[in-house]
Amino acid sequence: MFPLWSLLGFGTALASAGMMLLQERWRVDGYALAFWIKATCVAVTVPFVILYGLPDVLLFYVYLFLTAILYAISDVVFYSGITKSDAGAVSRLVPSASVLSFLLWFMIDPALLDKYLQAPVIAALIFITLCLFSFFALRLKKCVFTMDTLRAVWFVIFAATVGPVLTKMITLQVDMKQAIYATVFLQAAMMMGLWLVYLFIKKPVPLRVFFAPGTVRPGMTIGLVAATMVILKFTSYYFVDNPAYIPAMIALDSVIILLVYRLWGKRAEGDIASGLGIVACAVALIILKAQV
Repeated sequence: MFPLWSLLGFGTALASAGMMLLQERWRVDGYALAFWIKATCVAVTVPFVILYGLPDVLLFYVYLFLTAILYAISDVVFYSGITKSDAGAVSRLVPSASVLSFLLWFMIDPALLDKYLQAPVIAALIFITLCLFSFFALRLKKCVFTMDTLRAVWFVIFAATVGPVLTKMITLQVDMKQAIYATVFLQAAMMMGLWLVYLFIKKPVPLRVFFAPGTVRPGMTIGLVAATMVILKFTSYYFVDNPAYIPAMIALDSVIILLVYRLWGKRAEGDIASGLGIVACAVALIILKAQV
């Protein structure tokens, strides 16, 4: 009835929403949680790495390490931001990175402008989408709760904007069909190494908190959800004709979170209409740019 990629993509969105909602419920220290999530991802992907092996291209590891640095900071900010705000507000802001990343590519490759101008209808729709995005973004400035959330997670949006550029560099070095699980495994391992070094130098979290059962158990539980999300996401790319449909479906996590709030009887905070408008613009842009 439904194509397999759509079920996998929706499963990815469910897992993404579940990961954020669990952190909102348990409010684990963001630094410790990020570590235990990646520890779980490493454990889950080890069998795949043994099966498929590791790339032998040096630049692959260089760009991967750069993403590890970026996301090592971003993940801590992300999980800490959920405890300061809530999953719903964060999930409605992060998709704005898709729009910012789209604009960033024009600075890296100015020739893209000519490519889009050769498809005037799509270019016009993209322009309208960008105008609507600006409208919704400006409306958010009137909401104190949303602006506080933005200040808490701005680095997450920055990382989600720059990260795809570095990821693109990674994909140019190797055949990603063979290196998908190696990428997840190595990036997580690198991030864990960075966090451990920082932990023992700066001690951002007391060791008794970092290794406490109340931290490890929820951290690894959320880690299993995160690992499931990654595997579903990458598997879905094997079955979809247009890869742009997958990130568009993942953006549904913000809608899923709102539905769960209804079930919980929780009042959603912030400017929900403008936030969903930003999500809709991000989804529209993802789909439109894939048509060119």
